[in-house]
Amino acid sequence: MRLAFLTPLPPASTGVADYSAEVLARLAERHEIDVFHGQDRLDPSRIPGPCRVHHASGFLNRHAQRPFDLAIYQMGNGLDHAFLYEPLARVPGLLVLHDLVLHHSRARMFLDAPEVVAYRREPSSPGRRDAARPHLQAYRDEVAYSYPEQAGRLDEAHLSTLGRLLPYAFPLFRIPVEASRLTAAHNDFVLESVRSEVPEAEVARIPMAAERAAVAPSAVLELRARLGIPAGAFVVGTFGLLTREKQIETLARAVARAAVALPHLWLLLVGPVPDPGRLTRLLLERGVRERTIVTGPVPFWTLPAHMEAADLVVHLRYPTARETSAALLRVLAQGRPTVISDLEHLDDVPAGAAVRADVTDEEGEVTRAILRLAGSPAARGELSRRARAFMRREHSFARSLEGYEAAIERARARPDPPPRPWPAHWPRPRRPGEPA
Repeated sequence: MRLAFLTPLPPASTGVADYSAEVLARLAERHEIDVFHGQDRLDPSRIPGPCRVHHASGFLNRHAQRPFDLAIYQMGNGLDHAFLYEPLARVPGLLVLHDLVLHHSRARMFLDAPEVVAYRREPSSPGRRDAARPHLQAYRDEVAYSYPEQAGRLDEAHLSTLGRLLPYAFPLFRIPVEASRLTAAHNDFVLESVRSEVPEAEVARIPMAAERAAVAPSAVLELRARLGIPAGAFVVGTFGLLTREKQIETLARAVARAAVALPHLWLLLVGPVPDPGRLTRLLLERGVRERTIVTGPVPFWTLPAHMEAADLVVHLRYPTARETSAALLRVLAQGRPTVISDLEHLDDVPAGAAVRADVTDEEGEVTRAILRLAGSPAARGELSRRARAFMRREHSFARSLEGYEAAIERARARPDPPPRPWPAHWPRPRRPGEPA
């Protein structure tokens, strides 16, 4: 089958880029694939050789000249995915929804427009107000289409306060779902939420794959030494983009409390740091800076060794976009004993494969887990065994590929969705024979 695959690619800051590189490596063995991205820079070493790679600006023309059998869109809640909105509306296909919540990034596409930024700097200027009005109105129209009953209060609250929690309650995925033949996700919570808001949507679950990478014990010891971790230290790690939502402050407070009884306790933070100054201040204020190693982003191929350098992993998330975290699955695949937030969309992680922290007392729960597991190699070993077994059973590449193939066949066989009364700023589907 001839597929168009539209996605961010490495080294884009979204984890979807790494995910897509792995998925493409397997799909390319069965299909002819053209990959379309919206970036200025690529890491060619991470892109499977059989795939042809193009900038997304050429997608519509290529499709008009020789239509693809199916377009696959990898959509997440970040500006790395902004380029997807026009093509997914013009050429309906298979939407893979990595985050249920798209509101943050979609709002920024309107509210970070240069005209709106200029207006915020000089709100008394009639000229700047007029220049910003189309962008502000487009955002209001999109919110009103998805949430007509709350629209007036919602856009006013968001524009006035930019509250962090508001977008989570109004995820703004309706139009992308309506534009697609089939919507796929990696957990049942997202699919049920899509069905609840768009009952006529066709949905499918595709398991997210993560398999254990072999790491020599000597490589782990060498890495710990290179990072400056003392021999005999008990290391608590966390992995992925180190945003506020990863609750690094809660983890730092828990480590500070546990360190009173465990003076050999260290904290390892691996991943991009959006705000280095804030993170440094936080670690200093919580009294853990001297026992913390912040690596920043590391080469993808070194992630398994970094994960195995941690004796215990803590993976917290609040608020959550209900995403299936690739970072979490990779940690579990490596067999790391792990503490996770007790969230509904993580219900498929079975009891015994991870420790669940009650979100009403995460700091206390994480502190107690560190103290208990640091003193029990047997308990850590049992968590490791069950985590690996769960990942082999539910998240193998074979199961993921099976899910993709089924979703591709269903999406290809379905007709394009019917016309909708979308806001005027949304592009309309391309009619057969219509030039791009």
